[in-house]
Amino acid sequence: MAGMWKVGPGSQVGYRAKEQFINQPSQTEAVARTSQVTGSMVVSVVGGTVKISQMKFTVDLAALVSQDRYATYQVYQRDFFVRSIYLQTDNFPTAVFASDAVSFPVPASGPASVDVPGRLTVHGVTKNVTAHVQAQDDGSQAEVAGSIAVDMRDFAIAPPDISFTRAEPLVTIEYDLKLQHA
Repeated sequence: MAGMWKVGPGSQVGYRAKEQFINQPSQTEAVARTSQVTGSMVVSVVGGTVKISQMKFTVDLAALVSQDRYATYQVYQRDFFVRSIYLQTDNFPTAVFASDAVSFPVPASGPASVDVPGRLTVHGVTKNVTAHVQAQDDGSQAEVAGSIAVDMRDFAIAPPDISFTRAEPLVTIEYDLKLQHA
């Protein structure tokens, strides 16, 4: 468990947001994912306490691709508009989550549930956020999964309002990181 852990294959980060397509009778969920994520953290165990430090993860926002059930031609257009107009990935290609340190008791069994305070930088704006985390390891691989709830307006991003769809401002950032010893 102790040592440096780096993001490995099979990791994903993405978002989930409510939207209204003009040709749908009710709201749907826009879901986009990317496996283009890098980063690491350092883990130490002292007594019955796990300490995680030097945590930093970076996501390539230009690689986000819709995964929701409305992934049709309109969704291809949605991805283009979200990346180019709203996220402005030409100027702000990445999102970064960083945390100084967090400690929690070694779980008796199963995954540890931890709230991790940190800083999220998106669109050139850094805000304090709380990542809700489920973490577990088997000695050779660790998995860290969870979510961060944000209002995109806090990051100077207008909620997408395109001729064929309009998104709500609240977004859930979801992640499933497969970590390997560095």
